[in-house]
Amino acid sequence: MPNLSLWWFLLCSSNMAAPPSLNLLGEITLINSLSAYSKYTMIFLFILVFYSAVYSLFLYSYTQHGKYYSGLYSFYQVSIREYLLMFLHWVPLNILILKSEFFIM
Repeated sequence: MPNLSLWWFLLCSSNMAAPPSLNLLGEITLINSLSAYSKYTMIFLFILVFYSAVYSLFLYSYTQHGKYYSGLYSFYQVSIREYLLMFLHWVPLNILILKSEFFIM
């Protein structure tokens, strides 16, 4: 199931604030607002951002390269409906960054 592995990678990279995702905009605005509030919260915030990215990488690597090869245990074919569902979740997540003025006042 290499196609599902690609979708796992795309969704996990969007979760760890890769450049075209809405999560990147959220983390940038969070860092800006908290750095204006207090400089001491920056250390805590950077630790949280780092562990968020580590968790996403761990989630992807464990599900795709875990103890056993997951392709051995798939007994059914994935239908077009599942690919469409993943596409319809991933595209708005990355297209909304183009309308970032809607989220930032």
